Amino acid sequence: MKQFFRTIILTPALAILGACASTPDPAEICSAEWIAPRATKAVNKIEKRAQSSIRTLSKVSKTWASGKTPGPMQMFALSNALGKMKKELTDGQGIRDLKTVAKTCNDPDIIKDSMRDLLERQGVSENLIKRIETLPVYESLVSSMSKPQALKPNG
Repeated sequence: MKQFFRTIILTPALAILGACASTPDPAEICSAEWIAPRATKAVNKIEKRAQSSIRTLSKVSKTWASGKTPGPMQMFALSNALGKMKKELTDGQGIRDLKTVAKTCNDPDIIKDSMRDLLERQGVSENLIKRIETLPVYESLVSSMSKPQALKPNG
C-alpha cells in the first residue's frame, strides 16, 4: 500500500520535471541558424499563396518608379492585391508560422525583415514597400508581436 501511494505521488512530480527539462530555452534556440530556415519556410508559404498579389504590387511599383501615375485599372488591381495580401497577412498559415518564430524569440523584427526581403526579392520598389509598412493592417500585425496578449477568462 505504501508503494502504491509513493507511485501516485512521484509519477506526476517526475512528469512535471521531465516537461520542464524538455522546454527549449529561447536564448539557446533563437540563433540565426535556428531562425533562418523557419522564417524562410514561412515566407515561402506567404509567397506561394500571395504570388499574384505580389506580382501586381511589383507592376504598380514599376509604374511609380518610372515617374508615371498608375491608371484606374492598375489602381483597382492594386486595391484588390492589397485586400488579398491583408487576408494572407492576417489568416494565412505562413504568417502564423512567422509569428510563432517571432514570439518564440520575442523579436517582431523577424516579421518586418522577412516581409521586406520578400517584397524586395519580388521587385517591389522601396517607395511602395514603405507605403505598405505604414498600412494599418501591417502596423497592427507587427505591433501585435510587441504587445502582450490579454488573458481570456475560462468559462
